[in-house]
Amino acid sequence: MTKLRTPLSFSLAITTVAGAIGWKAAAKVTRRSVRTVRHWSESDRHGTPTLDQAIALDRAFIEAGGDHGPILACYGLQLDVAMVDAVACRAALAEDVALFSRETGEAVGRCIQALAPGASPAMIQAAILETEEADAVVPRLLGRLKALLPGHGAGREANGVIK
Repeated sequence: MTKLRTPLSFSLAITTVAGAIGWKAAAKVTRRSVRTVRHWSESDRHGTPTLDQAIALDRAFIEAGGDHGPILACYGLQLDVAMVDAVACRAALAEDVALFSRETGEAVGRCIQALAPGASPAMIQAAILETEEADAVVPRLLGRLKALLPGHGAGREANGVIK
């Protein structure tokens, strides 16, 4: 029975390498048993080659005619996926900073109008409203900034274990 392997997984990459060079050759270049290499190729097992072993497997694959390193490609794709949250969080932060800047500018403008001699209660109310709108952006802005710290939000995913 053919085992299903998780897409973007090291187990699929190792299976790809072994399919090209054979299980015995994969074991030889990693200095491990065939059984160990087969375990690395199974998604339901918790084992992966060391960095040196992964390089040896990718090198053997390329030397056998492959056009890329399957394990390197897998690692790159997993890193890209892991960074999506961090990039999205930074983009959202940039949008919130722009919104805060705009709202603060409007609030300052209305406050200056409220300072003018003879400012009407409506002008003062407009200054209050704009200041409240600017203030409402601050908690979200703080939340986005804190999410960038290691161990919080996007920072955790960006710095965490790749699965």
